[in-house]
Amino acid sequence: MKKNLLYFLFVLILFSACNNSGNVSEQNYTVPSWTLYQRALHSGKTAEEAKKLLILKDFPYNVNTTINGDPMTQMGVAWFTNANVTGGVVQIVEGKVDNVSAFDGAREIPAVTEAIDSINYVSTGNNNKNNNEGLIRATGFVKGEKRSYTGNKALIDNLKPNTVYSYRVGKKGAWSEIGSFTTAKDNKDAFEFLYVTDPQANTDEMFDISKRTVETAYSQTPDAKFILIAGDFIESAKEQSSEWEWEQWFEKLQNVWLHLPVVPVQGNHDASPFGNFFHHFNTDNTYNEQQTDDITKTTMGGTVYSFVYGDALFMVINYEDYQKGEFYFASIERWLRKQVADHKDVKWKIVAYHKAMFTGSNSHQTEEETESTKEQDGRIVRERFASVFQDLKIDLAIQGHDHIYEVIGVVAANGKNFTHLANAVSNQTTVTPTFTNGETVSPDVTGKRGGTYDVSNGVLYFLNNSAGKKKYYPRSKEQMEAAYRQHGVKDYFDLFNKFGQTGEPTFSHIKVSTDSIDVTTYTVDNNGEVKQFDAFKIVKK
Repeated sequence: MKKNLLYFLFVLILFSACNNSGNVSEQNYTVPSWTLYQRALHSGKTAEEAKKLLILKDFPYNVNTTINGDPMTQMGVAWFTNANVTGGVVQIVEGKVDNVSAFDGAREIPAVTEAIDSINYVSTGNNNKNNNEGLIRATGFVKGEKRSYTGNKALIDNLKPNTVYSYRVGKKGAWSEIGSFTTAKDNKDAFEFLYVTDPQANTDEMFDISKRTVETAYSQTPDAKFILIAGDFIESAKEQSSEWEWEQWFEKLQNVWLHLPVVPVQGNHDASPFGNFFHHFNTDNTYNEQQTDDITKTTMGGTVYSFVYGDALFMVINYEDYQKGEFYFASIERWLRKQVADHKDVKWKIVAYHKAMFTGSNSHQTEEETESTKEQDGRIVRERFASVFQDLKIDLAIQGHDHIYEVIGVVAANGKNFTHLANAVSNQTTVTPTFTNGETVSPDVTGKRGGTYDVSNGVLYFLNNSAGKKKYYPRSKEQMEAAYRQHGVKDYFDLFNKFGQTGEPTFSHIKVSTDSIDVTTYTVDNNGEVKQFDAFKIVKK
């Protein structure tokens, strides 16, 4: 008891010394730069060295663009500023520019602002020691710290198709770095995008891994028009949600987010009573705005939305509110059916969501029963929506959550019965299958690589491995059969055409044309070296 009391007295004295070092006041600087300042002091740097990290309070941070509505003519922008910092705008000019003088006389769009008051800043998990002593050295703060912000969002509209634009956000004397994006073409030409999932970091080590993965993917695919992230941006969830983790996610990769629009999907680790995910991304919130009953709305807005790019309809779904039950599910189904009915002129229908509807990992296939349903959430969603996907002729389901590599199907669904259409797969090569016991790296459990998947009569469910450190491991056929009572899928293992754990972070480069969808997946090692792991093609008669 005395030891703990002495420690906290030490912390208070240290904080007081830091806050008064050279008359430096927290109120005068941005939250991220003040955090860097505190961390520098705790790491042994002098006050003068630490001061070099400080940025004046009016400057914006956490800047990103998102697909919001028609990607040919508009783009969403979001950023944070300190609490009570208002008057922010986004400035937009045509062309790729790197000189601030290019913004003289630029078009300005005022931000819609929202006060984000007193949200949780750090979690004890934000350090490897999992205690307050380690936490203060890792973040500069102790558990229980709160921070307040101003959320800024703007929708840039009236853009020209297939045009490069440059932008910056902030206000006079306090501008962000210059970002850029390219609007979609007004035709069905081929386009490319990146897909990653589950960066899910909460410590410096983990953020460094996801940073290396995303930066490598970005540098390898200069023609990618956006990056789809299938959830679990951070680790600490719900009441323990850590805004410091979101801050790290943006700050460590700000050079990417300034130039590559995001298509964000909410994961279970992104759930938070503070609404961090919603505040950080400016996606289309039409779904929630159209609902008249709270039970059919998503807990966080902007997590169910769609857009058309080239010859593909993308539909992002939020299953994390599955506890709301059938009224919620029925509303999501109506929305899906309306999107498909309204876009009959596109060839490809792609859905994206977080929790995999089919999963073979040792961690998620038999998740603990919930209090309200006594069943798995994954099973509930699978038995409710797989047949809906089949009926709507969904071609590709992009998933997250499982931290493993899985190509499932082509699967035909009929109620609670699921069939692997073996004749729909061709042009595969074989490698020696790797043994799996649910605990070891097993990259090729089924021994199959490549392939062409004809989705004319079923759906291909695809899960990339995680972009971060955290990994789960594949179950064997015997383990899946033994768990039948929990998952309820007959011959479950046979649905997995390709299945395995590479042991390394991965990203997928996806090219969509009228003829096919081509998916190439790469691993990234500790040195940032890239290696192709798998490639396959999706076609439809």
